[in-house]
Amino acid sequence: MGTKFRSDIAKGLLRIPLTISKEMDEWLYKLSSDMKANGGYKLPKTYIIRALINAIMKLKINLNGIRDEKELEKRVEEAIKKYK
Repeated sequence: MGTKFRSDIAKGLLRIPLTISKEMDEWLYKLSSDMKANGGYKLPKTYIIRALINAIMKLKINLNGIRDEKELEKRVEEAIKKYK
């Protein structure tokens, strides 16, 4: 018996265009599949991405002087290491 995720979507969510690499897409699919293999549900990619954003929103990221995606990634990684 499967879960109907569409009915679980909360009102007020916004659609945004998002481009990701094939490697990222494959990672999201594998993560979802691993969830199911470990007794959970195979969550949609959008659920996973929202969960990741919610977790990152709790971080204090140093935004000074960021000029590109790689620098932002580095700052996020630094904030994760400092998070308590």
